Amino acid sequence: MIEGIVTIVGRPNVGKSTLFNKLTRTTQALVDDRPGVTRDRIYGTVESMFDDDDGYAVVDTGGFETDDLYYQPFARNIVWEQTEQAIRDADLVLMVFDAKSGLHPHDRQLVQFLKELQKPVAYAVNKVDGPEQQPSTLEFYELGVEHFFTISAAHSRGIWELSEHIESRLRSMKSLHSVKTHAEGATKIALIGRPNAGKSSILNRLCGEERSLVSEVAGTTRDTVDTPILYNKKPYVLLDTAGIRRRKKIFDRLEGLSVMRSLRAIEDADVVVLVIAADEGLSDQDARLAQLAAQQYKPILIVVNKWDLVPNKETNTARDYERGIHDKLKDIAFAPVIFTSVTENQRIHKILAKVEELAAAAEHRVSTSQLNDALQRAVHEHTPALLRRYNKRVKFYFGTQVSVKPPTIVIKCNVADEIQESYKRYLVKRLRQDLNFGDVPLRVFFRDKSEEKSQQSEWGS
Repeated sequence: MIEGIVTIVGRPNVGKSTLFNKLTRTTQALVDDRPGVTRDRIYGTVESMFDDDDGYAVVDTGGFETDDLYYQPFARNIVWEQTEQAIRDADLVLMVFDAKSGLHPHDRQLVQFLKELQKPVAYAVNKVDGPEQQPSTLEFYELGVEHFFTISAAHSRGIWELSEHIESRLRSMKSLHSVKTHAEGATKIALIGRPNAGKSSILNRLCGEERSLVSEVAGTTRDTVDTPILYNKKPYVLLDTAGIRRRKKIFDRLEGLSVMRSLRAIEDADVVVLVIAADEGLSDQDARLAQLAAQQYKPILIVVNKWDLVPNKETNTARDYERGIHDKLKDIAFAPVIFTSVTENQRIHKILAKVEELAAAAEHRVSTSQLNDALQRAVHEHTPALLRRYNKRVKFYFGTQVSVKPPTIVIKCNVADEIQESYKRYLVKRLRQDLNFGDVPLRVFFRDKSEEKSQQSEWGS
């Protein structure tokens, strides 16, 4: 938990996201030359300049747009609604102008709006890359602002002075708003899927507020939105990601960047929640995303959203639907499936309960004796096939669990590289079931017992 919220506002393309990244020393916010890139509220942390305190929170927002200058595809100005909420939540507003484009009527409107709210405001004129551009900032005094900082976020000019002023203003305030931070050891949950599957709606329902933009327009989410929450007194971080389409359908650089960040969220996640639209079914792209997560041995929960849109449901409709999913995802047929509807608030509460279960299973550890008993039973009940090349069968000597997240097992045998793939699948399935690893992928290495041999085989699912 940190105290103090600074919200960055301004017209589209004045450099808010660049300034956000500079203050937080990250590349968290997407940056592009076109206007209207940022849509959701993006939260970051600025380290204190004065001591070892946690610092304060900074919020990047979408640009101030009106009917006569509107870059978004939404029928309602939902981007401004998010920005307005961020302004009202702020302890200090950082208003950013653009020195290159000059004073704009929308600058006047936004300054007047902030004055009416009586919010503490710091003003900065951005894109002043050198002293020769300083005279171009004089026109901003027409706004009735007594002082503003001249900065260049792209070239780090004036950032130190601005940061010092912001922190001094916050320290002078009697009370500050608090912001949840990512607790150390928090379980990260990546919400992935194709555009318009309902990921943002699910996130909003789970965290209890309109944290992510929701609209009928596919591709509404661009940045990966991190939201810390508590569930059963345990910390979690929800990662709402941009929808991922097939690569050949991505022609836009910005969408490509969004997809890259979504894929990175899978790598960072402890549990991956694949959201699919019930009325569209499991597509090839959904299957590829599930396979991508499985290749990284991530626990996977499949959420079939918009279940209310499936007509004429009967007793076995959900079971048949789930069987169809598992038939298509044979390598991860153990992945649990939940049927939800955000609009009807059906079974949304089960998502975090199942995530908690998967996260615990990923940290499950068994003793060497338990593992070897299970291995012996599995081999006894289903003996490996005769290896014609050696005229003998594979012998499994012993196994041991070497790590968790993912659960990783090493099994020593006589000819690791000769084990049939089907038999590997059998062993992994039996070990997962018999050792109570639940619905998480199990990583298994088969190694030759002889130290002189370097042959090694890996299998997991």
